[in-house]
Amino acid sequence: MLRVRTCFLTGLALFITISSAQAGWHEFWHRVHTDFHRNNAWPEPFSTIDKRAARAPFHAMVRNGWRLQNTLGAAYFHHETNQLNDAGKRKLHSILAHAPEPHKTIYVFQSIDPEVSEQRLDSVQQALAQLLPDQPMPAVIPTNTEPTGLPAEYVDSVERKSRSSIPEPRLPSFQAAGELTGG
Repeated sequence: MLRVRTCFLTGLALFITISSAQAGWHEFWHRVHTDFHRNNAWPEPFSTIDKRAARAPFHAMVRNGWRLQNTLGAAYFHHETNQLNDAGKRKLHSILAHAPEPHKTIYVFQSIDPEVSEQRLDSVQQALAQLLPDQPMPAVIPTNTEPTGLPAEYVDSVERKSRSSIPEPRLPSFQAAGELTGG
């Protein structure tokens, strides 16, 4: 009886040891299989992620560039009425005509006064409705970033003054060959 009990306990211990040795065996071979394929494909799975991460700042720069390009600043609105002036209408037409489809969003520079900002947004939407009848209108979004630049009237006045200050061209007086000047 002692012999049977000892054999039984030994078999039980051996069974527990073998079953615990099996724990993780399939996970180990799965990991070996995964690592084998990853090492054979290297560096492609990782270089794609790196390329995407390296390009991300450039995509942000392009988005910001289009935002500045498509922003209607304060110079594009009449100061009293907050309606688009002629330059603003031309800028709006230029955006609609030349911007690629994903970048046709119109940005309107916000004023400190919320009422002025609302009037500017309404003015742009009315102009869009006139320019694009029976067509879907692009988004009109307020922004706090105004593009750097000067009003066209100022640039024109500086250019006109610069041109008016240029002296008339004059040729030197004619001297015959062999004539000596001086004393």
